[in-house]
Amino acid sequence: MKLIAVPVVAFCLIAAVCTRADSYSFKEPFRKTGAFNATGSLSLENVNGDVDIRAWDKNEILIEGEKSAKTEEELAAVDLRMEVSADHAAIKVRLPKRSGGWFSGNTIRASVRFRITVPATAVLDQIETVNARVSVDGVLGRTKVKTVNGTIEAAGLGGGARLTTVNGQINAAFASVATGQQLSFETVNGSVTIALPADAGVKLRTSVVNGRVSCDFPLTISSSSGRKSLCGTIGDGRASLDAETVNGGIRIERR
Repeated sequence: MKLIAVPVVAFCLIAAVCTRADSYSFKEPFRKTGAFNATGSLSLENVNGDVDIRAWDKNEILIEGEKSAKTEEELAAVDLRMEVSADHAAIKVRLPKRSGGWFSGNTIRASVRFRITVPATAVLDQIETVNARVSVDGVLGRTKVKTVNGTIEAAGLGGGARLTTVNGQINAAFASVATGQQLSFETVNGSVTIALPADAGVKLRTSVVNGRVSCDFPLTISSSSGRKSLCGTIGDGRASLDAETVNGGIRIERR
């Protein structure tokens, strides 16, 4: 991960846009469901709007949520596509340009929020958004989540994971850690907290710039640079765990 400084002014501007999106008065709910294999994969591309993904014990997928926009015309212009088969669900949101905006080319003022329920062993192939919080609960398949301005919250994970944001915290808790799993967490402005089962075994690599690293587990240290980086092995080291941030701390918790 190449760590870069993010201009504060730009971040504040984006945050203001997200705040206004919450108050959009034109809204339209949506819902889609279908048969879905236990190991089916889900991909999602969004721009503005929180994404919540939960697991259940059915071989079905349920996609529901709400579109909202500043005007009725902009609400009608939101391009939401949902393609569902037994093996894969692909969701994509496109916000077209509008005339009269800043620089005569801003996207429409709109947001799409999602609540998605999938089988517990489903794969989150690529969950990607820009201005949004993403939460995942109880998904045991491989999980890949990326946002820019938003926190990532994940609980009850059981597969490989790659969680990435720029402006936001990452909080992830694992129900189990298996041999060969790769766990990766990257942010720039935010802390990283990872909770592992008491019997977890990982090869650990962590790095911070403005912050500190702490670990609740007994650790066989291979290298350390004060409180700024910590590398070593927890337990039998059967999996790998990489965590990086610039402005924030990293904590490895024992559940």
